Amino acid sequence: MDLNKIDAELREKTSRAAADSFSKWRHREEPGEPAPGAKITFLGTGGNPEAIFSQVPRTAGFILVVGGIRLYVDPGPGAVVRAEEAGIDLGVIDGIFISHGHLDHYSGAESVIEGMCWGMFTRRGHLMAPEQVLGQDRLLSSYHQGQNMTPAGYKGGPKVIPLQAHREIKIKNAVLTPIPVHHAAENYGFILRAGNLLIGYTSDTNYIRSYRTPEGVQEMTPRGPIMDMLEVVDYRQDIKDIFSQVDVLIANVTSHNVYAHRHITTLGLPHLLKGGRVKLCFITHFNHCCLRPEDLRPAMAGYVEGKSAVRTLFAEDGATYDIEVLLSEAGHNF
Repeated sequence: MDLNKIDAELREKTSRAAADSFSKWRHREEPGEPAPGAKITFLGTGGNPEAIFSQVPRTAGFILVVGGIRLYVDPGPGAVVRAEEAGIDLGVIDGIFISHGHLDHYSGAESVIEGMCWGMFTRRGHLMAPEQVLGQDRLLSSYHQGQNMTPAGYKGGPKVIPLQAHREIKIKNAVLTPIPVHHAAENYGFILRAGNLLIGYTSDTNYIRSYRTPEGVQEMTPRGPIMDMLEVVDYRQDIKDIFSQVDVLIANVTSHNVYAHRHITTLGLPHLLKGGRVKLCFITHFNHCCLRPEDLRPAMAGYVEGKSAVRTLFAEDGATYDIEVLLSEAGHNF
């Protein structure tokens, strides 16, 4: 074995590979505009602890491409791994939206920020998150918020925008409006306007406040699965008023009849949708129990669609959906 020869080859090849990597991540040009239209890629569709530690389903959030922007929403555990598997270059992302400070919604964000900011050598992109995530609880490091310039030359970082209720954020040709919801200390869904298209994201929120049973009206409590509901009596009027008036709704449901004190669930979602103008609904943020031991998601989507008359699809891990195609199939054009 000629160790001197091996040494020389390793030095040459490593130097060349390092230079290529340096160029790829630090000397880039801003990407062109995405193709017209509206697409959503669900890198993960899971939520709650059981999904986090089992990754059934995955907890990587989703990417919206609409209005000239590429927006990564709630990058949870596994975000960069699932983006790589999907062939998504994080260096073209324009913004990251974090709804609240729960692990399944933010814990992959720092890695995504490094990709968006080209290895933290460039100042670009937007980071939108509650102040509780940014400052109070410091769930994202000051370095990843672009506040610590290091001697090693890592001078990059995002433009940080603390979310405020109903305060519009303009990114290129889209306008995002944070909507306060009812789950965790500080939590926001959003309405995203791109041209004539309105897309809503509920984040995690409770919805039903009381419901009728054969024995009378039952207040919503953490008492366990809802087995005896006949109809919704009281509900979050603010959530219905806002999210029933979008064209496309992305709804975090978690389950059909469990955890309803913290989530919309597919028991409550038809009530939210009924009488509104939603034309297409995606359900996501599934608990592990929705897939194991039996895949309940098709029945959950069918139930929502049957009760509300709104086309409802259950999101699948790694799937990309062309929103405009789906709307046009249903006779709606934008």
